[in-house]
Order: sequence, then C-alpha cells, then structure tokens
Amino acid sequence: MKKIYCDISATTPVNEKVIDLMTSIHKTTFGNPSSVHKYGQESHVVIEKARIETAKALNCHQEEIIFTASGTESNNIALEGFIEPQNHIISSTYEHPSVMNVIKSLEKKGVSLTLLKPDKDGKINPNEIEKKIKPNTKLITVMFVNNELGSINNIEEISQITQKHNIILHVDAVQCVGKIPINLEKIKIDMMSLSAHKFYGPKGVGALFVRKGIDLKTIINGGGQELNLRPGTENIAGIAGLGLAISMAVEKIDDNIKYLKSLEELFIKELDNYKINYILHIKDRLPGVLAIGFPNIDGQSLLISLDLKGIAASFGSACSSGATKASQILLDADISEELAKSTLRISFGKIHTKNEVKYVAEQLSIILKRLEKKSYD
Repeated sequence: MKKIYCDISATTPVNEKVIDLMTSIHKTTFGNPSSVHKYGQESHVVIEKARIETAKALNCHQEEIIFTASGTESNNIALEGFIEPQNHIISSTYEHPSVMNVIKSLEKKGVSLTLLKPDKDGKINPNEIEKKIKPNTKLITVMFVNNELGSINNIEEISQITQKHNIILHVDAVQCVGKIPINLEKIKIDMMSLSAHKFYGPKGVGALFVRKGIDLKTIINGGGQELNLRPGTENIAGIAGLGLAISMAVEKIDDNIKYLKSLEELFIKELDNYKINYILHIKDRLPGVLAIGFPNIDGQSLLISLDLKGIAASFGSACSSGATKASQILLDADISEELAKSTLRISFGKIHTKNEVKYVAEQLSIILKRLEKKSYD
C-alpha cells in the first residue's frame, strides 16, 4: 500500500542534510556551550552560526534571535514576558492555543482582551483592529497564517497601524516561516515566533525574534542563557538543525512556492475531472494548503478512510465525547456547521510528486462515492 503524507501543515519530515548535520554534532560537539574550555566553545560556535543563519533568513540582526524549545514556548515567552495586568491586548478568535490560552490566562490576571473574528476570506481586517485600539492597548498579537485555513493575514498593513499608535506587534509565524518570504527589515514586526519542524527541521526547537529595544521580563528562571529569556542548556544539535533548515528553505523559497502552486492546480484539476463535489474555502492562502469541504460527507469518516488507504490528512474539527464537533475556527470564518464537519485540510509540500497528488485525488473520488452511497442507503 502506498503511503502519502498530506499533512505538511502539522509537521514536516526532517531534511536528510539536517539529519546528517545533527548526527555529526551529537557525535563530536557535545560540550556545554556555557563552559569556557574548548569543548564548550566549539558548541557555542555552532549555536552562533545557527543564529547568524536564522537572522540572515529573516533579514534581522543575530542578537535579535532567541532560541527556544518550540513555537509554543516562543509565544509564551513573548506574551507572558511583555504584558502587565493593566494592559489591553487585541488578538483574534482563531489563534493557536499557545497564544489563545496565554492571553486568556492573562485576562484572568487583570489584562483586558479584545478578540476579532476573521472575515469570510479567513483574514483579520486591519481596519477592525485599529477601531478597537484603546489608550492602554499595549500589544496586538495576530498569526501570520492560520493553521486550519491557510489564510494569510496582511501583517505589513497591521504593522503600519501598530507603528502609528506606538503599539507592540507580536506575530505567530510558525505556519509560514520558510514557506513565504518574510523580511523583518521591511515589515516592522516587534516579536515573531517560529518552529523548526514546520520547515523540514527537527522537533523540539524553535526561535523568537525580539526586535532591539523590546524589553521582556524573564518567565523561566535558570542559568541565564539566551539573554536570560530562555535559560537552560541549549539543544546544540537541534539549534544547528534549525539554522540549516531555515537557510535551505529560504534559499529555494520562490521555486518551492511555484512548485506547490502547480501541485494545487493539478489537484483541483483532478478533483474536477472526477466530478467531485467540493468547496475550496480560502482562495488567497499559503501555497500547498487547501481547506476543502465535501458537502454531505462526514469528515471524520473521510479522514479514516483516507488513512486506511495510506493517505494522511487533517480533519478541521475536534472529537469530543464521541460526538463530532465543528471547528470553531471554521465557524468563525462564516463556514456553516454542517460544512465545517465535512472539511479536511490537505497540505502538500516539496516532498510530493505529481503522481502522488493524482493518486490522492483518485482515492478521494473512490472513497467519496462509497460514502455518498452509504449515506443514501
């Protein structure tokens, strides 16, 4: 049976060159980077090389890059480290739990919170953000690309608003770093989170961009590593893997975008050829990410059926107490509850071939015909 992984938005396989580098470092560069002897300094050099690579990929200064254990940790450090109880935060209803749970927790501590819903295109309207600004608005936190819809927010326009009102902008860019160009010299984001496993790097390592002049308080106490924002002995091999992975992703970013768009076009063409009844929710989206509704089809059954054929995708809803519950993110984007329950997220990457894309469409056609027949019986 063929095995085709179409859940690139969830995580990516680690690039072979990244694996080779990390293996080599595990074998030869094991010193504690805080140690003054040669072994420690060799490890320190590896980390600083990765910091330079990451900064170059994002067009920022190397001292503005803080290495963390994940995108989740980066979000926590940025939000918990900046906000005070008397502050006001503007965010969206469709943020990742690592942002949403933090700002909800801060709200319980006295922070006032305004959450905006996405429009029908799955985006947060910058004009609506500006309307909600108060005298005590300290931070706006909005994700660059939504993880379920693939919709791309206009972060550049939002950054112009935050600059105009002297408000700090935090962006969760975990879904799009290494997939679309991000120039931090051009777009005045103040803090930005990323995670290596989303761009063919290792799991367990991320980074936080903190623009020079932003003052964060320490939320994790320890030995003072990473400007005392993320203390703890560094994951040397993981950090090196992140640096190499982001360098390779950015180096061929235009070619990858072009290739992913060609896979999308082929997939949609194949769906049309099979006369599949589908609704593509978002048109302006991250290349390779498709949130697709299949009317009158149970999404959970479709997901399981695909898995049995060796095809991994993602279901845009959660299962609670044995009953399928529509994703709130899809509902907030003005997608009906019935259609939300029938929606899958299929995400392609540079690892996929055109024949694999055709195979996925073919199997979808076969499975949908069976499920449609079953629903009528």
